[in-house]
Amino acid sequence: MTDLQIVNEYLTDLALSNHPLDETFLAQLQSRHIAKHTFNSVSAVLKQPLPLDIAHLFTKITKKQFGGYCFEHNKLAFHVLEHLGFDVKLLLAKVVYNRDVEVPRTHRATLVTYQGEQYLFDVGFGPQGAIYPLKLKLDVSQPQGHMTYRITQNQAQDYCFQVLKNGEFFTLYTFDLNYYSEADCELSHFYSHKHPNAAFVNNLVVSRKTLDETHSLRNGEYHHITSSHTEITKIESAAQLHQLLQVQFSLNLDEAVCAYLFSKFSQQAQAS
Repeated sequence: MTDLQIVNEYLTDLALSNHPLDETFLAQLQSRHIAKHTFNSVSAVLKQPLPLDIAHLFTKITKKQFGGYCFEHNKLAFHVLEHLGFDVKLLLAKVVYNRDVEVPRTHRATLVTYQGEQYLFDVGFGPQGAIYPLKLKLDVSQPQGHMTYRITQNQAQDYCFQVLKNGEFFTLYTFDLNYYSEADCELSHFYSHKHPNAAFVNNLVVSRKTLDETHSLRNGEYHHITSSHTEITKIESAAQLHQLLQVQFSLNLDEAVCAYLFSKFSQQAQAS
């Protein structure tokens, strides 16, 4: 397929083919992508090949509806935005989860500049990620449904992507505006799905998110989160895992594969 065909089919899939290419388009692209395409580590935990060429990503995410993680989702979205003429810059971030630690840059996001405004555009951060792009304005709370985000800077002058938790802002990841290339992504991507200590190698994570609710599965638990409640369900059988993956996340996985995933991740999590 040509780049034009990929972009057109991607936009058609999200019902955005005839939308003006403006700020609202950026918001709808991020929110609809996140709502439709799951964030998941399934390919990583099954040790499947994870090539990053656009044709493969389009087939996996749009055609097969199998989702993926940040290096897949955000590269496909970056490609679409770039092809449409948006001013985009590749970002590599450090996922710190509110800790003062040195960690590798294992998260990919995008900086979009539109009519003089800069936006953090990210369709690949899972259940805690933003639904809409965030304006790159320091210390400004940006509510999105039942969650509130902001961007601040730390003492090292790195930008901090934060979410409001229990009345305090919690740093999810830090990033800078330095130049990074696809070669840098290849290195970080290799670590993220090959290194024995990488989070996505050692945990089964799946999520799908809209403005009103979040569906999130991690190893032995499934969380259904809305503005008024969080319902936590223990995953106690391979059949239950299979049903959750099919019904809540639209992942068409064989029962034998689900049995393997249950024994390796869900069952072990329950036992620990």
